[in-house]
Amino acid sequence: MLSDEEKIIQLIDNFTANDYGEFLRNNATKDFLFIRPSGNPIDASGFIKMRTSGDLSYDGYTDIKKIHKLEFISDDVSMCVFTLRTSFVYKDIQNNDLATVTSIIKKINDQWKFSWIHRSSGDSDLSLWDLYL
Repeated sequence: MLSDEEKIIQLIDNFTANDYGEFLRNNATKDFLFIRPSGNPIDASGFIKMRTSGDLSYDGYTDIKKIHKLEFISDDVSMCVFTLRTSFVYKDIQNNDLATVTSIIKKINDQWKFSWIHRSSGDSDLSLWDLYL
């Protein structure tokens, strides 16, 4: 049986291995919000619409570069910060990002789900994390 920490890491790994929109449909809380690099929030349904609009396409890879912090706030709430490397095209502009993601993950009916994701712009400097952790 997996520990809660292992289940959360598996959730994050699956998030990066799948189409975000469809994945979030089943793995996000009802009040989920994704805060984009622009600062604009979008819910899971809005993200699916954006993903299928033709403005956004994944052309390469998405993977976790490093989990910086995974902390349990309570038995059913955790906070995780990780660096995500991704390649995609948004409105005909190629992006190769190394972004920092802050997430709040809640256990709902014994299943860990994303409640909040805040993604930075795609120019993180991994060496700076060593100064603070």
